[in-house]
Amino acid sequence: MEKTANKITDTKEEERKDLSVRKLTKEEKKCLANHCERSKRKPLKFMNTTESGNPSITPEDVSKDIALAKMTEALGTADLDLQNYLLNQAMETCFGFVTAKGRRDEYQAVCSNRVMALLHVIQPQDEIEGMLAVQMVGVHNVVAELLKRVILIGQSDEGKELNVNQAAKMMRVFVAQMEALKKYRTGGQQKMTVEHVHVNTG
Repeated sequence: MEKTANKITDTKEEERKDLSVRKLTKEEKKCLANHCERSKRKPLKFMNTTESGNPSITPEDVSKDIALAKMTEALGTADLDLQNYLLNQAMETCFGFVTAKGRRDEYQAVCSNRVMALLHVIQPQDEIEGMLAVQMVGVHNVVAELLKRVILIGQSDEGKELNVNQAAKMMRVFVAQMEALKKYRTGGQQKMTVEHVHVNTG
């Protein structure tokens, strides 16, 4: 019995070695390259701190200039007050951060990092886009919460239907927001592509 166990262990060890030395497939190489490219652009991250005895957040491992630049990139404005205002609005849409008793300060860094990652993807180009991006993050958070409630164990059929309907409405809002952002960025211009044009003599 002991010999059999050793044999299985040896086989698994050989499999690990094979995996470590085998060549990557084209698909795996492409996937890895894509990952590396996307990893170069990282959103600003925060950590919980205390400032003048009050709970606060501070950027992680970056200079003030880089932190400001990344905030501008994520929120569409270089104005510090407006940056903080928009960031707080987005954070407060995170589930569990705001309760009937107020904000849960211990979750400040977690919520700010989550919304900054989403805003970083949208990359608003000005204050109008910054406001819209914050709204999009809020709508996304609401949809996710509603969908979570649909599959709660013990949820009534009426509760499921109500949450599904509300989620569907908010999804339509999100699609409208995406279309509004696209239209705003293109100045309301529509692109028309003409294909298969044939010019004949005469």
